[in-house]
Amino acid sequence: MIREQWSGGEWEAYCRRLLSMRYDSNIQFIPARDGGDGGLEAFRFDGVGYQCYAPEDAYSLESQTTSQKRKITKDLKRLCDDVEGTCRLLGDVRLHTWILMTPEFDSRSLIEHAQKKKKDVTSIIPRPKWLADEFKVLVISDEDFAPERARLTNQVETELHLDVPDPDESSWSTAEGSEIAERVRAKLSAVPSLASDIEWLNDYQDGILRVYFRGQSQMERLKVEYPPLYTAVERRLKSVVSTLTMTVSGMDKPGTEVIDTLVRRLSEDLKKDAPGLGRVLCDEIAWHAVSSWLIRCPLRFRSAA
Repeated sequence: MIREQWSGGEWEAYCRRLLSMRYDSNIQFIPARDGGDGGLEAFRFDGVGYQCYAPEDAYSLESQTTSQKRKITKDLKRLCDDVEGTCRLLGDVRLHTWILMTPEFDSRSLIEHAQKKKKDVTSIIPRPKWLADEFKVLVISDEDFAPERARLTNQVETELHLDVPDPDESSWSTAEGSEIAERVRAKLSAVPSLASDIEWLNDYQDGILRVYFRGQSQMERLKVEYPPLYTAVERRLKSVVSTLTMTVSGMDKPGTEVIDTLVRRLSEDLKKDAPGLGRVLCDEIAWHAVSSWLIRCPLRFRSAA
């Protein structure tokens, strides 16, 4: 599974935009620059608190879940350790729900941990004064903000398609293009099924080059004409491509099947991040991203022994 990588600042800013769009003036955001946020990123005046957290080591299910559990434990402890400070922050508000907003979560053990921490907090004697009679600890992702996410990425009435001229061999006949073509061929030649069929190798190489150069034109248009969509796409590509070399290096037989799988998963993620993109455009951008990685990365596919 390809896991999306957010920086803490990116995720916090993103969550704040989603929360602002939904709750407008009915939510108070807390600056973390001076003295930390004390276990809260924001709170609603009806008693719901939010903490936004993107694990920096979310390369596997285990590491992601461990980090998320640690965050829940740490921030609820902050609220309980500084009861007077929490009360000064909340004023007359009493929290009946504390929510961890995180990019994704895939383990039931995280929900079990949240339930355990809820029991720990409500069993404290004396009971923290900021705590309502009933209290819940929840874990959510941005999927709970689908309408706001769609507005944020500038969803259009009909799904976006970007028609650009189909590149021909002249696109890679320049000095730079020739170097790119040689690099692609050298890597693909290490795949036994391609190396044993020169005609297929030629066709696959041309296909990689076409989606690379076509994707360049599409990304340029996206950046100029649809900036919010471009931002969502660029962030996803940046986070995924940064881990592809490590992902593929651990595979026994990287080859065309692996490339096809990477493209499919990336296309699905792009559609989730930017619903305004048409399905075909998601596929084309995903192929461009993987072809760009194939051209630029230091990885060399291992030949069969």
